[in-house]
Amino acid sequence: MRALPADESLAVTEQYTEAYNLNMKIRTSMQAIQQNLYDMCSALKRMRDGKLYKELGYANFEEYCEKETGIGRRHAYKYISIIEKLPTDFVPSMAQIGMAKLELLTALTDDQREQLTETVDLESTTVRELKAQIAALQSQNAGSEKARLDAEERAQKWYDKAQEMQEQVEELESRPVEVAVPEPSHEVQNLQDAMRRLNIEHDEWSTKIQNDHIKHVQEINAKHREETEALRAEYEQKLAAAKAAEAPEPDSKEVFKVYLAAVIDAAKRMTAFLNAHPNDACRAQAEKLFQTMIAEVSK
Repeated sequence: MRALPADESLAVTEQYTEAYNLNMKIRTSMQAIQQNLYDMCSALKRMRDGKLYKELGYANFEEYCEKETGIGRRHAYKYISIIEKLPTDFVPSMAQIGMAKLELLTALTDDQREQLTETVDLESTTVRELKAQIAALQSQNAGSEKARLDAEERAQKWYDKAQEMQEQVEELESRPVEVAVPEPSHEVQNLQDAMRRLNIEHDEWSTKIQNDHIKHVQEINAKHREETEALRAEYEQKLAAAKAAEAPEPDSKEVFKVYLAAVIDAAKRMTAFLNAHPNDACRAQAEKLFQTMIAEVSK
């Protein structure tokens, strides 16, 4: 709340009292919206999953949403996806960022979402900026996952080939004695040589893949550190600017005016009530209250 000029009169105007009351009502309503967001999404999910809308006379969930809540099928399912894909404790704690940002976060895994929330100020980031951050994060993870799957597929092929050649060697070595020769046959020797070459190639390939993977991870980490530092610097600048723009602590006169506005409003309401509902006991209690207040102030 802004500080009033030092020379402004102590008299509280009706406009000031109205502004004060409206401000309190707005802040209370915003808190209620954040607290009730999770309950609303959860209730929609239970209504849909349990088909409880039929108990109210509706043929399907979409009809129920349009007639009872005024929201379309698309938005209703967005709300449900938020409760289904985000952790139970995450939605209430992040309700202030808005439904659009919460919906974007449902596309991430738990690890990706944790990584993003640690480096990005979700409340001050715009929806467009958040989309770009999520796309970049998913692109990095997709590249790492593809490299891992390719490596696993090639390693499996090497293993299958080596297993096949080993089985051929064992089959040849297990032939009956009458067809065996004192020294390994030329065919067995060729297979053994091929296996040795295969093992050497596999070791060389494995080393190369490992080195490439390490290099790729290092590049991703370096890029991530740069982005993190840039975001941190931007956040610190915004925080410093916000602190610089903060209004100074109100002086005693400002505090007094806030209390006086509340007292005047309460006194007006009490007076109107006593005039509308004459009651000697209530009037006596009101007089006693004001006398007590005067006595306390006079100390």
